[in-house]
Amino acid sequence: MGERDELLEAATDALVVFLRRSVPRTAETVSSLGLTLHQFRALVILYAEDGCTTTDLADAVGVHPSVATGIVQRMVQRGLFERHEDPIDRRIRRLTLTPMGRELAGEVVGDARVQRRRQLEALDDAQLEQARGLLETMLEGLDKARAEV
Repeated sequence: MGERDELLEAATDALVVFLRRSVPRTAETVSSLGLTLHQFRALVILYAEDGCTTTDLADAVGVHPSVATGIVQRMVQRGLFERHEDPIDRRIRRLTLTPMGRELAGEVVGDARVQRRRQLEALDDAQLEQARGLLETMLEGLDKARAEV
C-alpha cells in the first residue's frame, strides 16, 4: 500500500470513529421522537429541501423508492408531511413539511447544530478555518460524484 493509500485509510478510520461516537446522541434524539432512523433522516432532508419528490427523498435517505413511500405515508399519518400536486406536472407529488413537521425538524436541526458546535470547539481558529475549507472541498467532491452517476 502506498503512502497516499495509508493516509486515506487513516483519515477514513478517524472519520468513521468520530461519526460512530457522535451517533449515540442522535440515536437518543431519534428514539425520544418515536421515529425510525429513516424517518428522522427524511424529516431533516425535507427540512433542507422542502418540495422534493418521494424519489428524491429515497435517493437522499439511501433507500428503495418503495421503502420511501412507506416512510412518507407514516409521516403523513403523523401529521409531519403533506403531499401536494406539482403545479407543472400533475403526475408528480411534492412533499412539504406541515407546520408541526417544520417545528419538529427545526428543533432537531437546532439540537444537532449545538452538538456539532460543541465538537468543533476543540479546534483553534486556524484549525476551524482549515476544517471549513476541507469540508467544502469534500462537499464539492460529493457533488461531482453525484453528477457523474
